[in-house]
Formats: sequence, C-alpha cells, structure tokens
Amino acid sequence: MKLSLFDLHCDTASVMLAKKQPLAKNDFHVSLENAANFAQYIQVMAFFTSPKLDDEAGWSRFLAMRQNLLADPSVASGAASALTACPPRKPGVSLLFGIEDARIFAGRPDRVKEAYDLGVRILTPLWAGETCMGGSHDTSAGLTAFGRSAIEKAISLGMIADISHASAKSADEIFELAAAQNRPVIASHSNAAAICPVSRNLSRGQIAKILASGGVIGLNLYTAFLKKDGNATVADLLPHIEYFLEQGAEHALCMGGDWDGANLPAGVQTIRDISKLADLLLSRNYPERLICNLLFENAYSFAKKNLK
Repeated sequence: MKLSLFDLHCDTASVMLAKKQPLAKNDFHVSLENAANFAQYIQVMAFFTSPKLDDEAGWSRFLAMRQNLLADPSVASGAASALTACPPRKPGVSLLFGIEDARIFAGRPDRVKEAYDLGVRILTPLWAGETCMGGSHDTSAGLTAFGRSAIEKAISLGMIADISHASAKSADEIFELAAAQNRPVIASHSNAAAICPVSRNLSRGQIAKILASGGVIGLNLYTAFLKKDGNATVADLLPHIEYFLEQGAEHALCMGGDWDGANLPAGVQTIRDISKLADLLLSRNYPERLICNLLFENAYSFAKKNLK
C-alpha cells in the first residue's frame, strides 16, 4: 500500500534554526529524505518558541524560524511548497504554518493579523502556565481578555483554533468563540485521557465538542501521552485509536506526531516509520480505507474545506 501522510504537528522549524541543518537531509524526524516514499506529504510546521525567551524575544524568534524555513534550499526551490491553503492532490511535499504558544503576540492585537499575513493558519494559543493568552493544560485558568479577543480575531481571519495544551476552562472558551463564528476547533496533537490520564490528553467531552464543531484530532506519538509510564511502543497507539473510533471519530482522526518535539515510541525514528503503524493496523485487520483516512484523507478533507 502506497502511503500518503498529512500530519498536523511538528517542531522541525525550531530545530532547523537551532541546529543549522536543512530540510532535505538532516538528523531530525522530518526531512525530505524521509518523506521520499510518500505519495504525498503535507506537514503543519508549528513555530514554537522556548519559554526561556520572553514574549517579545519569542516573536523575534518566530520571525527568524519562519525566515530560515522559507530560505531553506528545498523550500526556496519549490521542492517543498510553503502554502496558506490546502494543496492540490498530487505528489510532492507541502508545508502549512502554525504558531504554538501565542504568548508571543505579547498583548499586541496587531500581531494576530500580522501572523495571518505571514501565512499562519493553525493557532495553538497555549503551551504551559498562565500567559497573556490565558491558562494552559497545567493550570485551571481560562482565557484572558486579550486571549479571547486575539483568538476571536484569528478565527475571523480564517485561522483554525487548536485546543492542544489548553486548560479545560480555556478549551471551553475556545469552543464558544469558534461556535459563534461557525468555525471548527481541532486538537492538533493530543491523545485520549481515558487511556492515558495526563492533562495534555482529551476528555470524552472535549472529543465530542471537537467532532460537533467539524474539527479533527491529531494522534500524538509522544510516549508520555500514549502510556502513563512512558514506556510505549507503536502498539500503544491502538487503545487510543480504538477509543477515538468508539467516540465516532472515524472521519476526524488524523496524525499529529509531535515530530522533532517529543520522545517517540521504540522503533519510530523518523516520519517514514509511520509505515510501522500502517503495517500493525493491517496485521490487526483494520481496513485499508481506515488507515488511509487516519494517515491522510481525514486531514486533507478538513483542510480542503476549512483552509481555502
């Protein structure tokens, strides 16, 4: 089976800048070399800024990451296309942009529009702690007044709101803001809390709200979100997949591997190892159509409808 992959989350842009390595061939999880066997590969590049930097320095780091990626020989030559809308269905590599931890807006409303103009289409407002945007998964706080207005503006421009890393209260407010504009909400890289009860994973109620909004859920490969002791293999994805399917997520479940931002299961070293998940699912008699939906079709259908 020839695989295609549409993945909702990687931190590759950050390590590319930090380690001065190109997209074509590198020591990372994501590279064009490792994407070579995919019929089509679409990756959301999440621009994440270390919390060691203050909000203003974080914004400058975001700009530097973006510029470094656009100047990369593979992107500059068109070998990998940086896009602001869903790409056509054809062989090749396409990149979409996201911001992870919008504290880098630093309380400045103008930065929402600036980020959109710079190509950002996925907005993950929170990461950890309490920021100018609001409370993250490790807090009980909700959105700040600035966070609410910034997310509302981002949604109105056409960005997709992402509740991965949000507190329960912040997530509820994001659902409300998106519903007011009849727009979807996603969880780009989160698993099922019923299977692995950590604050970064999704409750049953959150899953239902994502599905009701027309959103999608990206399975996270981070071992600590797959299994409580963190000693996870590819097989530990299966209970999460089964749980999401039981909740009705067959046409909303995608991949959000957290590539280049997390410890991965044993045997998974790069994006090409996603074939091991496909092989495992086939060996357990999962239909090819479901596997194709999980790895590509669900995310593609979502992007085609919502990223125009």
